Amino acid sequence: MNRLFVFLSLINIALFANAQPVDAIGQNRVSHAELSEIGRFIHEHMDAYVNANRIPNAVMAVVTANGETYMKGYGQSDLQSGEPTDPRRHLFRTGSVSKIFTWTAIMQLYEKGLVDLDTDINTYLDVDFNHRILYRGDDAPITLRHLLNHTAGFEDVLQNLFSFSPQPALREQLLAIVPARIFPPGEVMAYSNWGTSLTGYIVECVTGLSFEEYVEQYIFEPLGMTASSFRQPLPAGLQENLVTAYRWVDGTFLEGHFEHMAAPAGGISTTARDMALFLHAQLNGGENEYGRFMDASTLQTMHTNSFSYHPLTAGMAHGLLEWYKNGQRIIWHGGSTTIFDSGFYLIPEAGLGVFIAYSGGSYTGHARILNKFMDTFFPQKDVDERDYEPLLVMEMAQLEGFYQQSRMMVTSSDKLLNLVMGSFQLRAVSEREIEFSLYDEEYTFKELVPGVFRRVSEKSSYPFGPLDYLVVGETPDGRPMLIADGPMTFIQAGRHETASFAALIFIPSLFLAFTVLLFLIIRLVVKKVRSKVPGFSAETVIINRLMGVHAGAFLLSLILFMATAQPHPVHQLPQSFFEPNRAMDVLTGLGLWVTAILSAGLLAMMIWRVRVAGFRPLPSFIVQGIYTLWAVALVWLMQFYNLIGF
Repeated sequence: MNRLFVFLSLINIALFANAQPVDAIGQNRVSHAELSEIGRFIHEHMDAYVNANRIPNAVMAVVTANGETYMKGYGQSDLQSGEPTDPRRHLFRTGSVSKIFTWTAIMQLYEKGLVDLDTDINTYLDVDFNHRILYRGDDAPITLRHLLNHTAGFEDVLQNLFSFSPQPALREQLLAIVPARIFPPGEVMAYSNWGTSLTGYIVECVTGLSFEEYVEQYIFEPLGMTASSFRQPLPAGLQENLVTAYRWVDGTFLEGHFEHMAAPAGGISTTARDMALFLHAQLNGGENEYGRFMDASTLQTMHTNSFSYHPLTAGMAHGLLEWYKNGQRIIWHGGSTTIFDSGFYLIPEAGLGVFIAYSGGSYTGHARILNKFMDTFFPQKDVDERDYEPLLVMEMAQLEGFYQQSRMMVTSSDKLLNLVMGSFQLRAVSEREIEFSLYDEEYTFKELVPGVFRRVSEKSSYPFGPLDYLVVGETPDGRPMLIADGPMTFIQAGRHETASFAALIFIPSLFLAFTVLLFLIIRLVVKKVRSKVPGFSAETVIINRLMGVHAGAFLLSLILFMATAQPHPVHQLPQSFFEPNRAMDVLTGLGLWVTAILSAGLLAMMIWRVRVAGFRPLPSFIVQGIYTLWAVALVWLMQFYNLIGF
């Protein structure tokens, strides 16, 4: 950890060691003096984070239920002009914090009686999205409540999530890639950008307005949020105030691009001042100094829990995420593009709200700052022992294995990312302890009662909550499931779905391909130099040549794939993720198909060889047999991860 950051943190701890827990819990009010103290504390930690992590620009706002606000800006809105970041004027992209406005729009329509949260969503849609259902059981309808809770059962969709160019209308975006339903509705939380975008489209179908127009008329205007917009690109009057995003790369700041996203899932650009107005209304029964956006009773409903697995793990509150920290309930949402990050936090019992946004940092930065704030200003409350009641008891040996997050890809080539994105290998280190590595951090949990574990390792940078507890559950199809905080769980994968199994096929295939090509090249050189070289039988020569073509096709496909997978230095995802290269995609796909066809040809030729010549000569048969075995296994691997399709 950066020494400056540690030093500043120690200073802050010393300054605020005597800070008392906020007295306003239960009174829904924070005094002016308490706001100043809280604001200074968060400001000091924001300043330390900005300096330690070379953040080019950032803002923060702390708001009370009576509308008092503490705001700060950090760095420069644009490094060319050197203009200081102004929290009242400069806009930031906030990624998934946008979703709060989508859920708010639905709750407004619910308040007006225009939608019902428990009715089949097809009632409101003007198009059949033809969901493929990959689970066994009844075709239960999806409801708005399922969409709000991320329990609609969709697989994840990453394609077209970000782009550097404008995206088509929301309807066309949704129809372009329709995810499969992999879980029965209402049973498994699996975070879904596509599901949120579908919710935004329901707003369009019900109101006859575009999503952007609806939010402007019924949320932004009533609350005085004049510097916020879902339009992409931004209107000219706001575009000039959008901060320029940068990332520190190899000793210099590199400028990022404007990222277009599906508006309901991540399209908002806003200021800290506007978000402070929204926070105030959220804390003040639906209104601020400018007007009202929702009845107090509807807002109260929106803030109540709408789905959770277990009392120890945070759940959902009608689209908002829950977070239990030191016995306090926080309702919140984080958000990220590939270069912007933000956090929106409400502590209703304390009448307090916090908003943080920055470019060029980490998605865990704002959560770490909030954790420090909660540890300083709120006491630790003991957990009721009755909350330790398990959902399911399993033997430790049953829990060991490879886990993937429920936000998984199944039908697209992005399925490969299941091996690395939010996955881990769980190990039992004793009769009552388990450990795993997640998001580059080591976690150790100790069993409280069978089926319930508490974290005993010190740190936690889990992006959806403190990850203090894990509760054992079971998926609808009977697989072990570890329930954590937030809108995702971790599901045990089969042995054939693990990274080690994929490596068992891929690495030997790569080694064999290199070896075969090297052997054939050396043999060709030797034949050029020497007049006589030991010959092979006709069938051996044919198979050797086929192996050489197969190895060349496989390695060429891999080179093309790696060329398109090079990460953008600023946005840290492959350039093709933002601007697909159709020609390279076609060439890569063609190479993989040729590899698959040649694998089938190798298998056929090996069968022919056995019929013609038996197993002689044995050495060449062994070599060719091993190569063919892995070539066929490679076809299975490519098919399983949807790199080719039959």
